[in-house]
This record gives sequence, C-alpha cells and structure tokens, in this order.
Amino acid sequence: METQKLRPLDKQKLYDLIRTARGEIEADIYIQGGTVINVYSGELIKANVAIKGRHIAYVGDGDAMVGDGTRVLDAAGMYLCPGYIEPHAHPFQTYNPITLVENVMTRGTTTLICDNLFFFMLMDEDRLMHLWRELAELQVKLLWSIRLDPQTYSRARMTRFAPEGIKQLLDTPLSRQVGELTDWPSLVNGHVQMLENILAAGHLGKRVEGHAPGASMQTLNMLAAGGVSACHESITGEEALRRLRLGIYATLRHSSLRPDLPGLIKDLLSSGVDLRRTMVTTDGVTPPSMGQGFTDHILRVAMQAGLPPMDAYRMATINPAVYYGLDDELGGIAPGRLADVLFLTEPTNPTPVKVLAEGALVAEQSRPLVKFPEPRWQDYNITAVSGSTDGIIPHDLVPAARTGAFPVMQLVNPVITRRQDMVLPAQDSLVDITGKRGLLYATLLDRKGSWVCSGILGGFADDLAGLACSNTITGDILALGRSPGEMLLAVKRMFEMGGGVVLVEKHRVIYELPLPLGGIMSPAPVDQLIEECSTLYALLAERGHTHYDLLYTLLFLSATHLPELRLSPAGILSVKDKKILVPVKYTGKRPV
Repeated sequence: METQKLRPLDKQKLYDLIRTARGEIEADIYIQGGTVINVYSGELIKANVAIKGRHIAYVGDGDAMVGDGTRVLDAAGMYLCPGYIEPHAHPFQTYNPITLVENVMTRGTTTLICDNLFFFMLMDEDRLMHLWRELAELQVKLLWSIRLDPQTYSRARMTRFAPEGIKQLLDTPLSRQVGELTDWPSLVNGHVQMLENILAAGHLGKRVEGHAPGASMQTLNMLAAGGVSACHESITGEEALRRLRLGIYATLRHSSLRPDLPGLIKDLLSSGVDLRRTMVTTDGVTPPSMGQGFTDHILRVAMQAGLPPMDAYRMATINPAVYYGLDDELGGIAPGRLADVLFLTEPTNPTPVKVLAEGALVAEQSRPLVKFPEPRWQDYNITAVSGSTDGIIPHDLVPAARTGAFPVMQLVNPVITRRQDMVLPAQDSLVDITGKRGLLYATLLDRKGSWVCSGILGGFADDLAGLACSNTITGDILALGRSPGEMLLAVKRMFEMGGGVVLVEKHRVIYELPLPLGGIMSPAPVDQLIEECSTLYALLAERGHTHYDLLYTLLFLSATHLPELRLSPAGILSVKDKKILVPVKYTGKRPV
C-alpha cells in the first residue's frame, strides 16, 4: 500500500522544517506583515509566515529564519488565506485539466478533487494511474474521485467498473473517494459489484460521495447506512439539513447549471446549525460562467447571502481538508502544511492578488506566472474523434412512424426531460415534424455509424437546422435539428475536425468548436473557450433556445440518471422503469 501523504517528507526535509522554525537555517520565503485568516481558531491574527521548500515552517512574529538567501514578500495590509479546495470538479467541460488549473489557480484554487469518469472510460488502470502521477507533478493539486457506474444505461459498460480495477485505483493518495454515485439504487438494492466497491473504499479509508437529488429521509438513511459520506445535490436548505442530521457532509453547490447557493446559505443560517460539515463547489462549471471566477466567485456569492467571511473561507479550506483526510497537509496556514497561501486585499474580497502554491508564486493580479506542461494526450488514448458517415443517409436520423402516439422528450430545463406522448404525421414511413414548430429530430449514433437511436425533442429550439456534438456522456455522437440532411452534414464536419460542436444552416457550417482531445476537451485556454462557447450560446438563443446551460443539455441527453426520457445505446429509455420505448435501429453498417 502506498503512503497516503500527498507530499511525503524524508528525514532531512522534516528536520529542515524544524530547524527553520527554530531559526537555525534560512527560510526560502518569508511573508512579512500580513494578517492570517486562521480557519482553525476563527481569528484574524497578525503574523509572519516562513516557508521551507513546499511547506510552511513557522507562523508567528519571529524573524530569526530570515537570511541573505530568503525571499521576503511584503504582505502589509494583506490578509493571508489558505488556498481554496474545490471538492467536486469535472475537469473536462471543454477545458482540460491543465487549462483548468492554469485558469483557476489565478483565482485562488490550489487543490481540486476531480471526477475520473471520462479518463477511466478511455484507458486501463495502469495508464490512468500514470496520467494521475504525471499531473501530480503540478504545484496545483489534482486529486481524484473514482466513479463506480458509467452514468448511462448499459449493462456491458458496467463491467468496466469491476472491483479488481477499482481496488487498484483506490490504493494511492491521489484518489480520495469513490463517486459520485449516480447509480445509487444499485447500492440500496444490494448489487454485488457496487457493494464490493463501496467496501473496498471503506477498507482504505476513502470517502463515498452520493448523488441523490430530492432524496427523502428514508432514502438518505439507506445511503448513509451504505457508507455515503457526502452529497452535493441539495437544492434547498431543508435538503441540506437532512444530510447534515444524518452525518452526511452537505456540499453546497453554485454551478452554471444549479446556481443554488444564496438560498442554501440563507436557509442554513436561519436554522442556526453548525456549518463545520459543509463545503462549497462549482460542480463542473462551464466556460460561459467562468468569467465571474471560480471558488472565489462562489465565496463572494455566499458572503453576499449573509455568510460571515470566516465561515465562507472554512467551507473552501479546512472543511474539505478534514473531510478528505488531508488536514495535516492542506486547509490552513500552519506549520507542517503545504504552503498554499493567498494574498487578499480584505476579508470580504476572496479574489487574491497573489497566489502561492506549494511555496511557488504561481499567479499575481489574476494572471498566471507559470505555464504547466501538457501531457502527451495521445499516450493516454485521448485522441481526435474518428468516424465516418459513409453508409448513413438522412433518413437514418429520423424515427420510424408508428401507430398511435410517439414518446416525445420535452426539455423543461437545461437537463430534465418529461415524456409527452404526441400523435405525429408520417411521410415515407418516417415521423414528419415539418409542420410542428418547436420539435426537433434528436439522434444518438455510435462513432462507427452502425446504430442510431432516433427520437423527437421538444423545448430545445424553434428553428435549428442541424447540430452535431461529440461531447456526450456516452461518448457517442448527438445530432439535433429539423433537417436530417443538415444534421448529417454537421456530423460529417464534426468527424472531419476530430470532435466538437458544429452548427449547420442553409447547408453551410456557421459555427464550430473543435474538441480534438477525445471529442470532449480542447487544448485552448479557458479565456478563449469563454468567448467561443458564449458565441455558441448566443447563436442557439437566436434560434429559440431558452435554457441557460447548453453544454450540459448536450452532454446529458444521453445520461440515464436524470428524468425522464433519454437517448441511449439501447434506444429511447424511460429512466424510472428502465424500459426501452423505441429501440435503436441499425444502419447498413450492421454486421450480417
């Protein structure tokens, strides 16, 4: 079993910290004249901070460790805050882990616990752990949460989550928990594979994160009994209280998809409960919302909702550090901890003017001072999407006509669909929506073009000719539109550029967002993605799209943990009863 320390010290480095604290040897960095936001005691304390290597050696008013080789940083008038911890990140929302950390470190986030699902589905355990170790060389820490289900209905894909491989991924300090458990019914219904994986996590002291929106006390009791230790799906204060009262950490979310934090904070403050078992998360914020910031933004939102600054900072520092068993290395400014230190102009302004990560100055005035090396993504099977539309004709993207009503997916918010049975016209034995404004053809097709799942989607846009997207939960290709020919043209262009999002109108490409890293990530910096994704959102709004997080809509139309109807590799799925309403159809590429 590996040591569970993130940055283990050898005897010499440990003794160097002690000798620095005693003033016998020089500190590498000495932060002078600042006021420490002490998340342990809840005080604001004038103190100097001495750093040796990656770690803090001393906090106090002494200066015996300052020598000729010590770099002195003036913090007069500044407030020193621990680096922020994002407890629930999805580091592939068009950005990739490197471009994400280069952006968010400038706003004070120095540790992220990340979803591994996308990478896990593309490579074996040995290669995945090699990627983790390569990314662990960064001063900004990327730690991992191990998925136990594929987030889409597929018995075949569940075999990827066999306990043997999960146990291998658990046995490293770079993984901190399993989850989120989108397939939590498998746990409460006693499915053997899920039980084995939960037990394996517990045996190694790893946490279990749930995913239980709207869960009753009965359901939460079952989940807590099954080992679930945190959940980020509280939408109201009452839902957060249910979790806290059962010993489950309440991770309070403020994301581009679920901006719920103001209401959660107000409800919890009015209840008077202890907030030590609460955290805050951006939960995979998409680029158009990142111009406002990252963890610093949600801390500002929390303070504006009435949360005292000290409580806010604790939710992003010591609370997640304690939850993940990292508080001996992270979460506070104290001797022995990693030197993740933010310089703030005042306690009510959580955006830092200077950022230290593991003793290195990595950002100043919201600009990065370091450039992190990109992995050779192709070494990890993260390559351009390959595929072809050969053998596929426009009619393949249209569902077959049927006697009686067709189960239409009606989009009621960015990610929730409701079933609406509609009698629709037919043309050449296919459903015809020509005279039905507001309805689109919605098709999921595999990259080889051997099968298509064709349905009808309402509530997405009024006038969309053709859209193709490779950024889906299943990894298959999504095509939407009113014109099957232009949908197919969009798919063809998407394949030509190696993955991404393409809009076609009047038989020409009017927009494209290349995502050449596995069809889901871009090598472009976040600031560029903010502009490009905002353009996409504006184009869809002009065509009648009224929802507010388009990228998640495209991602989740094939995610079978959300109500009510979904596109899936098996066909149109009724999520609640796992019933296939319209099976997939096979193209001319189907093997005989």
